[in-house]
Amino acid sequence: MADEDCNTLCYLSITFGWIYFFAWSFSFYGQIIENYRRKSVSGLSFDFEVYNFLGFTSYSVYTIWGYYDHNIGTGDVSIQDVVFATHAWLMTVVTIIQIFIYYDRHDPHQKVSYVCITISICLVWGALQIILIEDILKMYDPHVTKETKFVFNSVIYLGWCKVFISFIKYIPQVISNWRRKSTKGWNIHNILLDFTGGMFSFGQNIVDTIRHQSVIIHDHQSDALNIAKYALSFVSIVFDIIFCIQHFILYRTPESEEEKKYKTLVSDIETKY
Repeated sequence: MADEDCNTLCYLSITFGWIYFFAWSFSFYGQIIENYRRKSVSGLSFDFEVYNFLGFTSYSVYTIWGYYDHNIGTGDVSIQDVVFATHAWLMTVVTIIQIFIYYDRHDPHQKVSYVCITISICLVWGALQIILIEDILKMYDPHVTKETKFVFNSVIYLGWCKVFISFIKYIPQVISNWRRKSTKGWNIHNILLDFTGGMFSFGQNIVDTIRHQSVIIHDHQSDALNIAKYALSFVSIVFDIIFCIQHFILYRTPESEEEKKYKTLVSDIETKY
């Protein structure tokens, strides 16, 4: 591939990367602002935030480590991935602080489910076991397996933890909306931004894959493929579509009494005149 084509793909990757960073990052602010304005976290799934905290903690380690150690097996990790992961973790912490401030003990929906607690404990326990085998007991050397093209270590585990969490974390909110037959308290703007971020993150991964397959940058071309990032983008896009269907089609916000009175008044005036 010509140098001009490589430069074009590089600039395109950077552009897609920063677009997805800002879209995904801004998606957190809508919920935080709405919680502050309402002085309430009613309608917000606590399971979702627990999964978010655990997931972005894992993803932050995964991206930071992968960015500085290209041989760890994460594939191509961009600076946007690192900044997004750490920023998302910080915004999740802010949301959790809001939960403690605006918590309503009389609301039966404002609690963390036993399923969420069990899954979280299992994932943390799994990470501790891998670290024990890998770093403390020295029973496994991930770098030796590079020769067999099988790479697995605690960092890879954390990346796949994030993928798994991203798949299950949306389910409690989907169920909560379905049970309440409403999306009130669930900010739709963060979903639209999340969808945009997912599309451009997926696009950046495609561009990076094409770029690395065209010019040998790593010892193995397959090393450029960031499977975890691909999976995260795809999962977020699918669930964002589900949320949009719930908000705009299934559970559209009913008109307020003021809106009904206004429309009735306008109708009466048009009938008279």
